[in-house]
Amino acid sequence: MASFEELFSIGEGFDAFVAHGLPAEIAGVRKVQQQLAEPGTISADTLRRVQAIEGRYRLLIAGEMWCPDCQINVTVMDYLQRLQPRVQLAVITKGRAEDDLRERMALERVLIPVVLVLDAEFQPVGRFIERPQEVVAGGDALKPAYRAGAYLESTLTDLLALFEQAEGRA
Repeated sequence: MASFEELFSIGEGFDAFVAHGLPAEIAGVRKVQQQLAEPGTISADTLRRVQAIEGRYRLLIAGEMWCPDCQINVTVMDYLQRLQPRVQLAVITKGRAEDDLRERMALERVLIPVVLVLDAEFQPVGRFIERPQEVVAGGDALKPAYRAGAYLESTLTDLLALFEQAEGRA
């Protein structure tokens, strides 16, 4: 079984990940990128929290471009790494995650994106699975708004909470 560091090193960057998509899938990513670029999509408080990250973190993401949840959430994670250079990401395939992460993360099945949040020493500090907690808690009623990009900030705040907890600020 590969170490987290080995998995991160073989993972792809965001642009290479997106390049695997079909035109409609890439368009889905571009739509999320446009939404993230609009003023007010991400609150000033959340942007302040992003800038306050002190540690170094690596997001080991298992994802596929055909997955709408990956198109949304991996794009938000790319936005995060572009805003905060202390955060890096690498994307591995769902199949690789089933081979190398499912058991270690105690997952019955791999729902993508599955993200293992690692610290600077490649030690796990948390995880993000499929959708932000606010959307999971809201159930199917929130799905249309989520798919339309109404919960992009929730993905960021879920990750920020993990970073802040790791830094003892939660």
